[in-house]
Amino acid sequence: MVSYADLTDRRAVERALDEFDRLGRWSFLEKYGYGEAKDYFLVTDTGRYDSKAIFAAAYEAQHGVAIANDEISGGKTGTAKRLQELGFVIEGLDDELGRRTFRTFDAALREFQIPSENLTAVREHLAQFEFSEAYIPRSGSYIAMVPADGGLVHYINPGSIYFRKADGTGELIALPVNQLGRSGFSRNASAHRPTEVCPECWLELPSSGVCPNH
Repeated sequence: MVSYADLTDRRAVERALDEFDRLGRWSFLEKYGYGEAKDYFLVTDTGRYDSKAIFAAAYEAQHGVAIANDEISGGKTGTAKRLQELGFVIEGLDDELGRRTFRTFDAALREFQIPSENLTAVREHLAQFEFSEAYIPRSGSYIAMVPADGGLVHYINPGSIYFRKADGTGELIALPVNQLGRSGFSRNASAHRPTEVCPECWLELPSSGVCPNH
C-alpha cells in the first residue's frame, strides 16, 4: 500500500515537473496512466500541472516503484495534500485561511509582481468579465479574480491566465513574458516550444493534432 508520506524528496517532484514540460501534458499523462486533473493542480510561475500524476511520477523517481491510478487518491487527504506539505502550491487547497482580499485587480497588483509586458494582455482578458473581488492566497503565488456572477475563479499568474468558460471547459492563456521560472531563472514564453491544446477540454494535443476526447 502506498504511503503518501513516503514521498519526501522535493527534487523528485522537480524532476517530474521537468519531465511534464519536456513531454507535454498529454504524453506525460499517457506515460503514467493518469487522466487530467479536475480540481487540484500544482501551480508554478510557468504553468499548471496535474497533481496526482506529478505525485506518481515523483514517487517513481524517488523509490523506483510505479503507482497505478487506482492505488492513490488525488484529494485533500491524498496526493495534493502531500505535495502541498512538501512546499508546492496546490490550486484547490488554498483555502480562506491567510487569504488577502482586495476590491479590484489593481489593488491586488500593488502586492503582486507581474511582468509589465504581460499587463496589457491580462487587462484585456479581465475587461471581458465582471468581478466582485480579487484575492491573493496565503502562498502568494497568484491573483484570483472572483466573478460577480458567482462563477469559477480566474487565476492570474505572472506568466499565464487560467479560467473555466461557461461550458465548464478550461482555457490556459500563455502570456508573452515570464520572468521568474520554477527555479528562479529567467524565462521567456517565446523560448519554449509552442503548445497546442484542444479548445474544448484544454488537453494538450498529441502530435497528430487530433484530441482523443473529441
